[in-house]
Amino acid sequence: MRQTAAIFEPFVPLARITLGDGLHAGPREAWVEPLARLLEAASRGVGQLSLSECPLPADAPPAFFAREGDCVLLPRNAAFWRELRATVEARWSQPVAHFADAAVKAALDSILPHDVQRAPDGRVIFDNAQQRLAASAFVDARIGVLTGGPGTGKTTSAATLLAMRKRLEPALRAEDVLLCAPTGKAACRLADSLSSASNRLQLGQDEQAFLSALQPMTLHKALEWTPLPPEGGGPFRRGPSRPLAQRLVLVDEASMVDLALMAYLLRALQPDAALLLLGDSDQLESVDTGGVLAELVTRGAAGTPPAAMEVRWRARLDAEPGPILRHGLPSRPHTQPLPGLVVGLRYSFRAKAAPWVLELAAIAQPGHTGTAATFLACCERHAAHVRVHRRSRDLHAACQERWKDARRQTDGWRAAKLPTETAIRSVLLAFQLLCGSNAQVARANRLGLAVFWGQHPQRAGVSVPHGCPILVTQNSYALGLSNGDVGIALGAGPDRPAEVAVFPGLEAPIPLPELPNYQPAFALTIHKSQGSEWQTVAIELPDEGELLDRNLLYTAITRSSGGLELCLGGAKTLQGVLDGATPAEPAV
Repeated sequence: MRQTAAIFEPFVPLARITLGDGLHAGPREAWVEPLARLLEAASRGVGQLSLSECPLPADAPPAFFAREGDCVLLPRNAAFWRELRATVEARWSQPVAHFADAAVKAALDSILPHDVQRAPDGRVIFDNAQQRLAASAFVDARIGVLTGGPGTGKTTSAATLLAMRKRLEPALRAEDVLLCAPTGKAACRLADSLSSASNRLQLGQDEQAFLSALQPMTLHKALEWTPLPPEGGGPFRRGPSRPLAQRLVLVDEASMVDLALMAYLLRALQPDAALLLLGDSDQLESVDTGGVLAELVTRGAAGTPPAAMEVRWRARLDAEPGPILRHGLPSRPHTQPLPGLVVGLRYSFRAKAAPWVLELAAIAQPGHTGTAATFLACCERHAAHVRVHRRSRDLHAACQERWKDARRQTDGWRAAKLPTETAIRSVLLAFQLLCGSNAQVARANRLGLAVFWGQHPQRAGVSVPHGCPILVTQNSYALGLSNGDVGIALGAGPDRPAEVAVFPGLEAPIPLPELPNYQPAFALTIHKSQGSEWQTVAIELPDEGELLDRNLLYTAITRSSGGLELCLGGAKTLQGVLDGATPAEPAV
């Protein structure tokens, strides 16, 4: 992203306050701009800047600045990085009592038999060898990272690992396992994905019951967040003096976990507990300082696993693990490799169902050389499933038709006679508009409300109408709701104000006055869409080129499991992202 003086200047007063009273012109004045740049970057979730982006005077005090090679960090972030890296390295090198390889192989072959699928021309279009490698490698590891793009089977691999662990250790209880995610929405999706994955595996009755008993939750809930400051025992009640009780901790959507939260999680683990991180390192990172998953993937992909590790994997797979491992991981050198820490998944189920999603995602993928011309050519090649709109109003017209379909499906529902959960999920998962900015979300929500108010547009702003999708924007553990949960508001019928809201996974409706903060959910920001998936996704990219990057575009595209409707903010904006050109003003 481009950074101009106008971006960091609002942080200059905060930098002066941080540096303390009595700061006057002179040598110390040179510290103000670098600190303002760091504070501005931190506000965007960027944890470090290069020396070229943040020139640092030689006399800069270590109380306010930290240097790592050619990068400048806030001391707090540098301390978290040192702690996190040391903890990961210690866990990876810690001796572990392994299960017998023969027993692991028997459990793996029974639960997830090797499956290879080929196209008519003989090409391999799916191979679960990487899933099998991940499950057998991490079933008794102290720490592991499983990465892969959309639909590659991360949750299937995790379900396989959990079922294998139960079979190898029959005394393992559901209370011994913690499944968590950074948001409530991601935790709910993890529960659904685990349920679907378990149905595809060859499980015994005990393993099926074990997986069904697992209840994912948010990381903040698991760590028992408190508003207390660190000096008062906060921000989490769980820590070294009161560690988590679970012996196996699995974190989904790990790319969204920020640096501090990951450090607090590692602090709260028992010394002999196992940690497995799942995520796509090419997705958007956390809103706060991120990059943890990306660094772990880079370090884990570098180097060659120790010989003893490869011998163990070979015995468990009855196959050569090296080619399987290398095929799933990017080639990324690192000066401090942790080979064997990461297993990557390459083959995607979605390649068979919706190859256009993966092709577009690959072009937009961070580090890829795909161009705007290549991207648009791919859209044209798959025009039956990918529609490109040059103007926002054309995209909005297409969205309004989809919202009218949703209204027709909910017209017959009533607050007094609730729909089935299957019906609720069907409406919520069919379509979603994703936007690059909050202003675009607000504009789209107004258009959606107009569709659902129908004959009574004057009621808009008084309440939400019957059938309106709503987004919860505040946690309420008492109600079982988390920030990011989406439900449907219901009333006495079409064109009438809603009275209650129904949410997937909750048995009873919730009266609207009892809900925490909420808003219409006709549109969501791309950031809020992480951890979710819809059959068809409409994407309205931001109007300003500096707000868009490859991670944002990649994340938006990979939320779809089928169709795509794209408004690219003008070809110049797309060109600025994929070709590195300076974006021009988009066409109105």
